[in-house]
Amino acid sequence: MGRQALILAALAADAVPGKNFRHFQKPEGQTDLELLRLWDDRGGSYELKAPASPDGERELATEFSVLKVLRNFSSELPFEIPELLGQTTDADGIRISVFTLLGGSEPDLTKFGPGAFSKSFAHALAALHSLENAKVVEAGLPDYAATQILHNKVTELDRIADTGRVPSALLQRWEQALEDVGLFRFHPTITHGDISQESVLVEAQSLTGLTNWSSLSVSDPAEDFRWLIGAALQSTAEDTILNYRALRPQADENIAQRAVLYSELELGSWLAHCVEEGDPARIAQAEDLIEDLRTQLEAGSLRDIRASSFIGLNTISIPNQTPTQAVLAQEEPAAWNSEAEPSEALIADAELSDSESKTDPKSDELF
Repeated sequence: MGRQALILAALAADAVPGKNFRHFQKPEGQTDLELLRLWDDRGGSYELKAPASPDGERELATEFSVLKVLRNFSSELPFEIPELLGQTTDADGIRISVFTLLGGSEPDLTKFGPGAFSKSFAHALAALHSLENAKVVEAGLPDYAATQILHNKVTELDRIADTGRVPSALLQRWEQALEDVGLFRFHPTITHGDISQESVLVEAQSLTGLTNWSSLSVSDPAEDFRWLIGAALQSTAEDTILNYRALRPQADENIAQRAVLYSELELGSWLAHCVEEGDPARIAQAEDLIEDLRTQLEAGSLRDIRASSFIGLNTISIPNQTPTQAVLAQEEPAAWNSEAEPSEALIADAELSDSESKTDPKSDELF
């Protein structure tokens, strides 16, 4: 569907005069955006984006705003972000944009143990979450208070329960977590909001770039760990959290528990989405993910998601060790939800303001 690649290549040349594009490739499977990847005669790589639906138009408009804001922080971010190089319009007045295409490859978390990836991922998120919220608020991007975030999660749980396809034990687990006031004592930060296999780029097992910025907001920093917690090896997830807390000690003590909760809720939300779409095959796949989660719950292998002090990974008493060494030194690591991995292809298809959140507190603890 959409326009031919050659037509899009001509529009890219019009958007960025002087570039001699030699090769191009059109990715498949896009619905809201038309994409074309291009390479020039000097080895530069680029990506054309054009909206193919109202949702795609809103997504691109948000991404323009986000990238403009992030450019103010470029010296503070230890990773690359796309750069807008030029724009043009087609015969129908639709805006065509050309961005730099970041190097690197999508990560396979099942192959990454504690070390380079967990350190670089933690460094990236600690830097992002330490940026000044005011710039995002001034740009008119979403700004959610902790109370709003909690309300949205309760609404999400109601939507999941309405499917009638989720075991009561899981619903009760999630409801009890959402009723635990201590779990949601945190200060919102700038968050990416859509970190996934498709938005993370790595080289030599280190995170080098982040893309897909249309979901950036001031929100719960735990959201940015949701994908990692759900898909990474247990030791890698633990090492990442330890490195993150070492780099950002003001982070609240329950960020890992909320990330686990959000990772599990994502499976329920995917099921609700599939039910709404009425796709029998996807419904069956989503139900399998939920059944796997239920099995883990019955086996007692899911991590405790109740609020607690961060004594967590039995590493505080281990002197003179880096987070990676501490994780490897554990004899009995805490159980994480590492087996219920949401299908990257499935989740990719799915689609909260206190005044205190707009300051720079010394700690993420509200009370």
